[in-house]
Amino acid sequence: MKQVNKEKRDRVCQCLAVIAALWFCFSIILLHYVRDDLSLWHTTLSIYAVGPAGWVLTLGFYSAGISQALIAYRYYQLRSSTGDLLTIGVLVLAAVGAILVALFPYPIKLPHNTGAVMQLGLFPLSLLLRVVLRRDDSLWTFSATIALLCSLGFLLMLGDGMKIFDLLSFGFIQKAEIICIALWLLFYSWLMPVPQAV
Repeated sequence: MKQVNKEKRDRVCQCLAVIAALWFCFSIILLHYVRDDLSLWHTTLSIYAVGPAGWVLTLGFYSAGISQALIAYRYYQLRSSTGDLLTIGVLVLAAVGAILVALFPYPIKLPHNTGAVMQLGLFPLSLLLRVVLRRDDSLWTFSATIALLCSLGFLLMLGDGMKIFDLLSFGFIQKAEIICIALWLLFYSWLMPVPQAV
């Protein structure tokens, strides 16, 4: 009976993670359609959360945080080492970053930007830790690819912010990384490994 309840709880957590990830993806697409007055290339995603229909993306940011937290919970169930706990902690901090972005809209710069840096910087770090420490993960190749793309995106944004180079639009790079995050959340929550029965 206890095992059945645990399986139901795991299934509910997985369904919630999928729904949250789907909403995040949907909100990104919808806002680009609704706010066609903003530059697809130059405008950062957070600006879409201010003004008409901004609540859709705000809920999307909350959804991204919730999806990451639920995946971190699954990681916790599958943990086998101290390194796994480090990965979980970093992913939870990235989720907190997404929640901060939702709580404090773009005009409230310090907490908003802090949350954005946490999300965009710590998310790829959590994936890199996962792929280094858990080669047994069934989605290892997918996670490794997204980790590398997100890390590259974050480094390009850092370089752009420090004016080291100005090759690409900051808004485009940020959106590209966020799309990678959204895709990983969607696929990983859908296909996430199941804890083995004890």
